[in-house]
Amino acid sequence: MSHLEERMEKDLNYVRDWLWKIGEDVEAALRSAKTTLIIRDQKLANEVVLGDHPINRDSRQCDRLCHTFIARYLPGAGALREMASTIRVNVILERIGDYAVTICRESLQLDAPLPEKFSARIDSLADDSIDILSGARSAFREGNAERAIALMDAVKRMEGRMDGFYEELFAEDDRMDATTMMVIFAVFNIFKRVGDQAKNICDQTVFAVHGVKKLPKTYRILFLDQPGCSTAQLATAIGRKNFQETAQFSTAIPGVQEAASPQLMEFLNETGLPDEDLQSERLEALEHDLSDYIVVISVNGPVSGYVQKVPFHTSFLDWTLPEGMTLADQYRELRDRISGLLGLLAGIETTQA
Repeated sequence: MSHLEERMEKDLNYVRDWLWKIGEDVEAALRSAKTTLIIRDQKLANEVVLGDHPINRDSRQCDRLCHTFIARYLPGAGALREMASTIRVNVILERIGDYAVTICRESLQLDAPLPEKFSARIDSLADDSIDILSGARSAFREGNAERAIALMDAVKRMEGRMDGFYEELFAEDDRMDATTMMVIFAVFNIFKRVGDQAKNICDQTVFAVHGVKKLPKTYRILFLDQPGCSTAQLATAIGRKNFQETAQFSTAIPGVQEAASPQLMEFLNETGLPDEDLQSERLEALEHDLSDYIVVISVNGPVSGYVQKVPFHTSFLDWTLPEGMTLADQYRELRDRISGLLGLLAGIETTQA
């Protein structure tokens, strides 16, 4: 290794260590912020608020170090991607430090301890989000893209567990003062944002290691239909033909599992649409998993006729088609609607089949 390479590696490790220290300080601030909320420690809250200033200074210095490194060494692709990602992760960590300050300021608004059940839920959510953040920082430091991808899935699972919290909180509307409710809601969303930012760090890890800007997202879409109809299965076949790389489509029917009708199978063969695995699931078997879908679409009657409770992170659409349409008419209508939906979600166009 030449002298220049040794010096470059030394400076690179110095930047890594600097970013790591910022992350350690931010995590410590988050844990202290959680403590101030649970035990209402005003002295600690003010210490966290004032302690954000050194974090901000360190963040500005990290930015300078990264730009100096790039200007001094004009690094190759790998080191250049790492520096670019380091700059972005530095911004993310500085923002998370601001979250800790906001939690402390919110805790200072409380006149009484939080209700026990909400205190416990926030405590658990805070621990989960901070643990994911810690794992994301380690994955970035180690250049471990596989671990980063696994942590992205952990963020999704954490978000899926959050829906019940909102329901519990809104159910307390008549028994909780407005200030306490707003503090709980704000803090809960802040820790959710910590998880989101940890996912962004994971994205930067994958970019730094593999040069992939962002992992392609797969959208899960569920069509609802009535027994004896074939509209949802037709929609599923259209979606799978045109957007197999972007979305996962499936069908659910109340009460039964149902295979595609002979008429639909004949139409699919004529049009070249995929006909495999079109059996509808029982809606009742999927109800506890509806939050896994980004969009749930009814093609026969209003969604409220199928599902009474809307998951927090799921969007519901009514696509009821006019009566008397032939399969060919339904095909053209559904093709256009699905294309428009995926264009909205993913910003892509397709050659429609």
